[in-house]
Amino acid sequence: MTTGTGPLAGRAAISGGAPSGSPRSRAGAEIGHALLAACLAAATAAIPLLHEPSFYFRDDAQSYFLPGFLEIARLIRSGEWPFLTPRLFQGGAFLAEYQYGLLNPVCLALYRVLDGFERLDRAAAFYAVFHVGLLGAGTYALGRSIGTGRPFAVLGGLAGATCLGVVDWGAVSWVPGLVSAAWLSWAAAFLIWAGQDSRFIAPAALAVFLVVASGWPFADAALLAGLAAGVAAGAFAGADRRAGLRAVLAAGLGFALAAPAWMPLAAAIGSTARLAESFDLHQWQTPLPTLVAIGAPVFPQAWISFGGLSLVVSPPMQYVGWWIPVAMLHGAWPRMRGPAGTGAALLLAATLVLGLLAAAPGVSQLRWPFRFLPYFQIGCAVLGAWFLGQPGHVWSARRASALILGTGLLAGLPLVDAIGVNLLLLLPVVLVVLIVLRRGGPRIRTGLIAIGMSHIAIFAALTKIFPGNSQFPDWRPPMERAAYRGEPGLRQGDTALLLFERALFRRPDIRDAPAGLYLAFPQGNTALYTGNAAIAGYSPMRGRGFGDLCLDYIGGSCPDAAERWTRPDPVTGASTLDLARVTRVTAQAGARAVAFAAVAGPGWVHRSVESGVLFERTLPSLPGTLSRLPEGAEIRRAEEDVREARYGLAGPGGRIVWARAWYPGYEAAWNGQPLTVEIVNAILPSVVIPAGAGDLVLRYRPRGLGLGLALAALALAAIAGFAVWTRWPRRTSRRTP
Repeated sequence: MTTGTGPLAGRAAISGGAPSGSPRSRAGAEIGHALLAACLAAATAAIPLLHEPSFYFRDDAQSYFLPGFLEIARLIRSGEWPFLTPRLFQGGAFLAEYQYGLLNPVCLALYRVLDGFERLDRAAAFYAVFHVGLLGAGTYALGRSIGTGRPFAVLGGLAGATCLGVVDWGAVSWVPGLVSAAWLSWAAAFLIWAGQDSRFIAPAALAVFLVVASGWPFADAALLAGLAAGVAAGAFAGADRRAGLRAVLAAGLGFALAAPAWMPLAAAIGSTARLAESFDLHQWQTPLPTLVAIGAPVFPQAWISFGGLSLVVSPPMQYVGWWIPVAMLHGAWPRMRGPAGTGAALLLAATLVLGLLAAAPGVSQLRWPFRFLPYFQIGCAVLGAWFLGQPGHVWSARRASALILGTGLLAGLPLVDAIGVNLLLLLPVVLVVLIVLRRGGPRIRTGLIAIGMSHIAIFAALTKIFPGNSQFPDWRPPMERAAYRGEPGLRQGDTALLLFERALFRRPDIRDAPAGLYLAFPQGNTALYTGNAAIAGYSPMRGRGFGDLCLDYIGGSCPDAAERWTRPDPVTGASTLDLARVTRVTAQAGARAVAFAAVAGPGWVHRSVESGVLFERTLPSLPGTLSRLPEGAEIRRAEEDVREARYGLAGPGGRIVWARAWYPGYEAAWNGQPLTVEIVNAILPSVVIPAGAGDLVLRYRPRGLGLGLALAALALAAIAGFAVWTRWPRRTSRRTP
């Protein structure tokens, strides 16, 4: 039996969204529906916080991103450009790290807001929920750009923004993945509108800029791949070529405007250890069945994950919305060949390409290709909503129920024990289908509300069943920022070194580990909370020298790190420990503490701390971050800030070393004449000055920033020109994308 909306007298189907009323009223309706999508998505994303306050504060969000966000806020508050922090040696070049969204003005404003939170988990939750709401509104806009009716576009925005590929990875840990995805939906919508109307070229370029400036390379690649697929599909279908050219022009201007964000990354990556690191091409490669399981709330699959090939039962990262496959199954596919379906057809082409990228092996720096999966999922949500909103869209109770239960059977194949859980989730879905049909079908307002409420209920159930991503360690550090400020601060220029094995934070009992462990061994970038300068940080772009000194990318060390840090350098004759002005070493109890005690030398005192030994000493005081001067040199003046240091010196020439980490972009000058900045002791900047009196300047300007700013200025002028040029009616054209 087939049940639809047609025979039901007295129940009008929801409007498909045809323009009606004045332009002002239509604009108000669009804004209102976009806000509705944003609020629904944000409120849904906030549900897990009711039973797990730290739901959005795990893994990299704890150890990498939030400490960096708060340090950027501190630097801005201090009147500094936040391109560099002196508080981290490894990972302190924030602009070259790229993922901090340092040139996204919305991100910068939010960092200042986060700085007002005293609890770290609440700050992380606010940032995540805000961007989920932004993604909901952007996905609504994307649905509207291809002609989806407003109520259906709201449903698509809700499902796309709360798909578990976004929530359980981007929102929870890889934060720029969520931020960039939120802007990517807006960029895709404006690019489609730019294809229709040249007046949208300027706003489309600005939206693309926000994607690229947010710092997630996979979003950049997805934008380019999706645009190429859409333009190619349009050309194949015989669409107006000028539409594709307008979209390409807008994207090009957006990438050029964001050049100051990505050019320092491109300039710095060659000096890091990242290019030389090996990786498994197939690690986290999306299994093909996962692409078609977007309607399966539970779908354990075999993934090559961090521990090798294994069944990943939680979270169900492939889930988007149970109703999407049902809508597609009953969709009027021939409508895509008509003018009203052109936008949906182009989005379908882009979505399929992104799905193939998610299932392909990793390439170069685009490792772990399942990171493309959320873009495929968002595209599916928008397309499902488009089908749902087509006039005459009808569901069959038999076909819909068979599809849902068949999905449950498919989900149970990899793991028989999951069949019971699947049925518990899928049988209520079948009941919802019957209720929707009983209430008039998916195009009736009550039916659409039932679909939306069921989606929210399933999201709540899944996040209750899986309150944490099983692929992430369940660290429970202190959440109050004040807890990290208990240790006495170091003098300016003095630093702290941690010596611990990575397994320290992989222990089975880490969830119940005492707070003292996290305070004694601030993991990754969390040393930024203490206000002290630290050697070890978390950096995917770590310099090669840190590997020579036995530190890995998250700050863990190998057993002979103590010997390497105290070994005399052939150029300077001094140890890196001394030249980095290390006055505090926390060594893990056992081999590392014994090894450091054996090579530390005189002047160190020690005491026990949680799981380790703290060694401390006092060094002769030098201004700022200076750590070595030529013998007999006289300092007449010293001024330092984050990016620049100026000194008035006199005496014999010789080598000067700073207790800073070297990054590409350091420049030095003596009396206005350039000096060569050398890397000594594997990580430290150094210069050799001539004899006599003079002024020495050391300045950090990220390499690639100057060229990036020049390119951005040209792009901004072009965008402003287009904005003015397209104001004239005779210059404006409207065409099918």
